[in-house]
Amino acid sequence: MSTSSTTRLFQRTARLDFLHGLGIAIQQRSVAMVHLQKRLASVSLLHHRVLPLPPPVEADQRRTALAAAVAGFVAEHSLDADRTFVTLPRASALLSRLSLPAAAKGDLQQVLEFEIDRLLPLSRDEIYYDTIVREAGGKLDVLVVSVPRRVVAEVLSALEQANVGARSVAIGPAAVFDFLTYTAPADDEHAVALVEEDGAVEFDYVARGTLIASHLVRGEEVASQAQISRLVSQESMAAGGAPGAVKVYAWRAPNADDAAPVLAPELLASGADLVQRATAAMSVPDDFATAATPALVPAIGAALGAVREGSADVNLLPTEQRRSMEEGAPLLTFLCAAVLLLVTSVWIVSAVVKDHRIASQLHRDLADLEPTMRQVHRNEEDAKAINEKLRILTQGDRRRIALILKELSEVVPKDAYLTTFRFRSGKVELEGFAKSASDLVPMLERSPYFKNAQFTSPVTKVQDNQERFSLATEIEE
Repeated sequence: MSTSSTTRLFQRTARLDFLHGLGIAIQQRSVAMVHLQKRLASVSLLHHRVLPLPPPVEADQRRTALAAAVAGFVAEHSLDADRTFVTLPRASALLSRLSLPAAAKGDLQQVLEFEIDRLLPLSRDEIYYDTIVREAGGKLDVLVVSVPRRVVAEVLSALEQANVGARSVAIGPAAVFDFLTYTAPADDEHAVALVEEDGAVEFDYVARGTLIASHLVRGEEVASQAQISRLVSQESMAAGGAPGAVKVYAWRAPNADDAAPVLAPELLASGADLVQRATAAMSVPDDFATAATPALVPAIGAALGAVREGSADVNLLPTEQRRSMEEGAPLLTFLCAAVLLLVTSVWIVSAVVKDHRIASQLHRDLADLEPTMRQVHRNEEDAKAINEKLRILTQGDRRRIALILKELSEVVPKDAYLTTFRFRSGKVELEGFAKSASDLVPMLERSPYFKNAQFTSPVTKVQDNQERFSLATEIEE
């Protein structure tokens, strides 16, 4: 069995559960709802519905209609809506790509905080964001997903009217990715989902086990297989890989305007294949193959996340509003607890039976160890005395390091940041990123605390005109 197959088997085993999940996919003019039930590793689609919504410009009517649709669906089927995952339309979100050195992985959150204002047209106080991170070619490919806070607030308000609380709010492309990954989990699959609505086309490209790109494009840009392949090639190369054979799935969102479809009929026909993928991957109602539409795909993907079968792991809710994804112990935990209880019981019985023999052996061992224990106690007292001397001797070093750190914070310019700081053998070693690394050496030389500053490795250019540096400087005595 290959490593990837073993990993996948372990992941599937760790996800054994008894759960219900509600997926709600909100589009520009419709809302799709899906109820999934999970028993061990088997997933069943029990209920589904697609209902119209007023357009986003009619905010009050849209909020009321959304609340009524969700409340009606939950009440009709007496659903447990405790695990509800919601997706927003692609038009509500802004996706940005950031390429970083692999060394930035440990400081990714700090780097994002530094870069987020440059990436987005809105301030961070106006948006919620999350990331999809992929390692490729020695670099980190970071897809930053952001949505205005007011959009999330409107959806949460509508759900609150329906007495439903969301554990996760994501975007449609992430749910489409979860659906494609679950129904065909091969990591090397290349798939494109095209969703036409109101004259625009959502282009979602999934490959190598991740969401590579998602854009809103004009219909004429994806009117043929050749144009789609060209877009796929551009996105795949930008993400550091080569495109493989691409499967295209296309559909038209429900309740679209009366204009003629932008996508070709042969492309729109491919959306029916997604219904067949769902039928093959999970248990579905008897009429699902004929009654279901591809518009249910993002709702199914959201519900898969609710029953712990998602892969995208995107959640735009602020941390304080997220509910634990792992509330309620999974079946594997109960099995481990049962095994632990059995082993403990056997151990207790065995201990009672062998108690007298073990006690006698312990007395003999303690007698044999007594001289050694006395020596250990003497060594412990000696060690305490030595540690006290070391504490007295090193008090000055701690103050000295504090002064050095303070001096570095004043010498290093604000457009540079450090990823590594080491102090040893009278030297300070620094690594990090700066707009002009060569300026750091004279800055350090001018400080009364440092001397003989020099680079320990060549300066390299990285993303956004930053230079990666590694240098060392001696401490003035």
